[in-house]
Amino acid sequence: RLSVVDISSLMQRDNWASRLPNFLQLAGKIPAVALVGLLHLMIGIPFGVSYFPVEWRPQTYTIESNSTDFSSMGGVIDTFPLPGKESLGIRMFLFSTLIGQLVFTHASNFNNAIGLQMVENVPFCHSLAKIVIDEQGYGIEALSTLCFLFALSSVIVGLVFFGLGKLELGRVVYYFPGHVLVGCIGGIGIFIARTGIEVTIDDNLILTMEGLQHLFQKLNLLVPVFVFEITLRFFLWLSHDDQTGSQKYPLLSPIYFCSITPAFYIYIWIIGYNTDQFRDAGYFFPLLDSCTVQSTADGCNGTSNTILSALFAPELWNIWRTV
Repeated sequence: RLSVVDISSLMQRDNWASRLPNFLQLAGKIPAVALVGLLHLMIGIPFGVSYFPVEWRPQTYTIESNSTDFSSMGGVIDTFPLPGKESLGIRMFLFSTLIGQLVFTHASNFNNAIGLQMVENVPFCHSLAKIVIDEQGYGIEALSTLCFLFALSSVIVGLVFFGLGKLELGRVVYYFPGHVLVGCIGGIGIFIARTGIEVTIDDNLILTMEGLQHLFQKLNLLVPVFVFEITLRFFLWLSHDDQTGSQKYPLLSPIYFCSITPAFYIYIWIIGYNTDQFRDAGYFFPLLDSCTVQSTADGCNGTSNTILSALFAPELWNIWRTV
């Protein structure tokens, strides 16, 4: 005969036994979530420095002349109206990714949806930025208008896709000729490749003899990109299964992408250099501006902030509200 205490202990054991499969299932998802989170952080940096044209320089950049300089590519060179141009772009990426992930997780029928911005957004962001600059210049009013246009365009695109899904018009794209779609996608690809080169060399890519000479002077900054890309292609070729036509190791690409950063740091350590030397040479993205909006208004005293405080500075919530 069991006592009341024995019965309660057995019930607790049964509860723990019934919860164990759920716990194991939850624990099994942790590596995938960690991998996706790491990819978001890695992708967020190049996205953050690519939202605004490279001609719109951060405040840490010194411009030789105060006059407007129109380059042969149609761009203008002037300072960004707020400190932390790169950190603002990273905030925009993280905020948009967070909203997209919440929507996909709680309001879609996808089992394992991942909310992530498409790189095809960058050309449209640059086009909007150049239109605003031509109309309003480079001040804080232009940045406010641009943030509003970013938000408005996101809402319009969302409504269009919602309408396509609601009316079951998802296959309407097949009515366009194939060469038109290939041309559009190819043009976006060329723009993205050009933007990637400009972000890497931190300058305009001008298709003139002087521009090409300037590009070749900074060609060393593109060497790591080519090395990692060729290495990945070689590994994919080795792991290709000719019989099934698929990859033998599906996790090869994500693991490779996650290993790029530690591999680069290990290489720096092996050759006996430090990160400051590589940063001065241009191999790292510029550091976030050390001044916040409030400290700049009061006269920046040069105190440096941590990355987290720079990314989520309370003085910049007005921009968050606009976005």
